[in-house]
Amino acid sequence: MTTDSHPPRDSADWDTPDCCPFCGATLPDGGGGFMDHVDETPVCDERFRDWLERVREDMEGEWGG
Repeated sequence: MTTDSHPPRDSADWDTPDCCPFCGATLPDGGGGFMDHVDETPVCDERFRDWLERVREDMEGEWGG
């Protein structure tokens, strides 16, 4: 795993699944590779859980994910 510069807040790189949106690390793929990265990186795991909590609060029980 290599770490790139974290993308700027409004960067189009946030749409690139080959890059972790929380730390900028290069991922082998944006699906399972992202989840493996989150499982192995405590800081990204915490940031992902915080993000997921905010999404769930925003959806107010309407989202099944």
